[in-house]
Amino acid sequence: MQDHELIPGVMLGALGGSERLMIGALRLIAAGRGRCPVLTNAFESQLGSQGMAGARGATILAHALSSESQRKLTLGWLCVRGVTWDEAAILAMLEAAQRTDSPGIARWLSRLGIGQPSPVLQRGIAWSAAAFSVAGKPFDRDVGNLTRASTSATAHIREQIETQFGERGI
Repeated sequence: MQDHELIPGVMLGALGGSERLMIGALRLIAAGRGRCPVLTNAFESQLGSQGMAGARGATILAHALSSESQRKLTLGWLCVRGVTWDEAAILAMLEAAQRTDSPGIARWLSRLGIGQPSPVLQRGIAWSAAAFSVAGKPFDRDVGNLTRASTSATAHIREQIETQFGERGI
């Protein structure tokens, strides 16, 4: 992971509990630690009776995103306090799913390099989004604005690249 893959000025600790839990879970799963009982306990602590569904959804989501994307997705390492562009897009996609905003989901999936999601990916999105919503811990609607952070020249360049890729359907 390179510095330009982090959103300038956006720290994980500044996000809400739901966002931190999901990013932490995705990072753990990507690191091969998805079966850690502490992860399931964290979901159950945060989401109560929806904890198991949330943990299962995050696992499905993590595996399906990495296998279906046409590019390598960037997640932060476990110890990284910043948020990557891809992590912000995943959170924004889940927030759009909670609002049943199909065009929003498609837009964020395209930013993640996914054209048409498989039924497995759709299930991972639905379970993850629903578990947080039903538990009364929805994702913050402003999370999509994280990808508009432009506090440095690098961030501005990244935004231009994302815009160009989005327009070309890449």
